[in-house]
Amino acid sequence: MTSSNRRMLVVGNGFDLAHGLPTRYQDMLDALSHDTSSWLSPEDRQRYSDNPFIKYFSKYKDLPGWTGFEGELQIIINYFCQSHSAVITNPYLKRSSIEQAFGVFFCKYWREKRYRELWQSLQQYLNELISYIDLYLSKYIPSQVPKTLSTDTQYPRFIYKRHYDYFLSFNYTNTYFDFAGMMNDGSGIVVPTEDQFIHGCCSAMGASQNIVLGIEDNDPSNLDTIYFKKYFQRIQKKTGREVFDWFDEEISSSKPIVTDIFGHSLDTTDKDILMLIFEKSQYTNIYYYNQADYEQKIINLVRLYGSPEEFTKRYYNHKIRLCDQIAEDERLPD
Repeated sequence: MTSSNRRMLVVGNGFDLAHGLPTRYQDMLDALSHDTSSWLSPEDRQRYSDNPFIKYFSKYKDLPGWTGFEGELQIIINYFCQSHSAVITNPYLKRSSIEQAFGVFFCKYWREKRYRELWQSLQQYLNELISYIDLYLSKYIPSQVPKTLSTDTQYPRFIYKRHYDYFLSFNYTNTYFDFAGMMNDGSGIVVPTEDQFIHGCCSAMGASQNIVLGIEDNDPSNLDTIYFKKYFQRIQKKTGREVFDWFDEEISSSKPIVTDIFGHSLDTTDKDILMLIFEKSQYTNIYYYNQADYEQKIINLVRLYGSPEEFTKRYYNHKIRLCDQIAEDERLPD
């Protein structure tokens, strides 16, 4: 890579997992029901356990990561968009599980056509779910981060051997900067001065949380569900336009940039940002952790580009490069 190339690191939840941190949604649910340490008061533990979203997801712990979580959230919202009196034949709506988790009063709202109260209550419970996620990430996860690094510490070493000019996170955590500060026996490494958190941050990072947790906008005309849509939450929580402005101001085709994507599923829920990254980058390295992840990333790239031809054109001209993250670490000198 020549000196004219700048480099950007883009991370998803797989980045935190590669550091041995329990940041899957399943980990958060398990901690609520099984961990009794002092990071959560008994009153909060009971309140969050009664949250209907948490009740529902506690029955579906085998979903494929946070993208599966968001897909299931879409199913819940779709269900409440149906006329409750109608005969619902779509098996993916999981009517029984939803009604068990959310209770009869939601059915009452439908019968009495109290739609405003229905959506306000759902919004309140979504905000409560987000506040639990923030507590878990800001109170519990820091206790799982090592104080110092050793040869046994789990983390992707090759990432910290590279100099990055820009950092873009789809996570709510500060893992990259936390570990970067522990490098070189605590003296740290040079980190990007330009960083963006597209989905917001947890309150552990020194400010109020602005976590984005939502669904795709599959029905733009339905404004009842607007508070559940990612595009709205990004604007509402001021994490949207700033990222696009950042790309326009800092990253242009006249100044080549190479991008490393680590730990992101490449799901279509983040299509707008991912396609912007691909467009702005001279080429993009996408890291995978095993064969199944490699194959799923190919499938998701085809979905992002809209056709096999559009994806393979960029793959064969090396604009998109799929890289084994374990092999990258193994290539490092001892």
